[in-house]
Amino acid sequence: MLHQQNMTVFVIGTDNDQAIFDKLQVINDEQGLNLALSFYMLNKLSDKFVSVFVRNHPTTPIIAIIKNIPMLIKVDNGGIVKSYLNWQSLTKRIVTAGRKSELILQACKPDAQMRVIDGTAGFGHDGLIIASSGANVVMIEQNPMIALLLFCEYQMMNDNPNWQKLLSRIDIHHNDFLNVSFMATLPKVALVYLDPMFPSDSYAAKVNKNMQILHTLASPPSMDDECLFLKIAQNQLMPNGKIIIKRPLSAPYLANQPPVQSFANDAIRFDRY
Repeated sequence: MLHQQNMTVFVIGTDNDQAIFDKLQVINDEQGLNLALSFYMLNKLSDKFVSVFVRNHPTTPIIAIIKNIPMLIKVDNGGIVKSYLNWQSLTKRIVTAGRKSELILQACKPDAQMRVIDGTAGFGHDGLIIASSGANVVMIEQNPMIALLLFCEYQMMNDNPNWQKLLSRIDIHHNDFLNVSFMATLPKVALVYLDPMFPSDSYAAKVNKNMQILHTLASPPSMDDECLFLKIAQNQLMPNGKIIIKRPLSAPYLANQPPVQSFANDAIRFDRY
């Protein structure tokens, strides 16, 4: 786990949401996320009430519990943006995932029982698709708020028997892929998958709403960090292992290092090293 100063986070909900807040607090304590969580009960969680609360606390990250789901909240052009992991929405993709339908699987070519590190887990969607192949995936997430939502979503979805086999192949860590000491505690793997944050102007189209919020919680890596990403990934590989880097189609190569091969569609690119 990371040792960092406490980040203050406001959690808003109604009086019916106290139990979910308590669950978030337990995860925060058990996983050592060091978040200073405070619960605020609103009379309603309408967009109007939420918007007023957000505007009154412009510098504090906010999670709203809406219909029993913790969501990241921000105000964008006068409207409320609600962003949540929603692993349930991936069910069809997970069931039907294959190399014909998923570009990420074409690039990664994961096999059953393959060991994989997803070093920049984010909302966990890419790691889940990789795990759908039968691979064992270690998800690493540096941001404590995102890590909180990852652990919470994992617990909620693990209550569904249909998800338990898949989730048994996933292990989540709150830490930094660039932390050499932490990475030394992990076993070597056949695949390292990375989706580092990149400037929003790297996209041909406007960044989607989920990514908008992620961009407010993280900043793109420096060139030194990009070089370190590749170095640590290479050190983490078994013989004949590979690194896959996800990039916007028009983004430069990570650390300006040309890949061995790229797989692309009209929006994104997966570079193999």
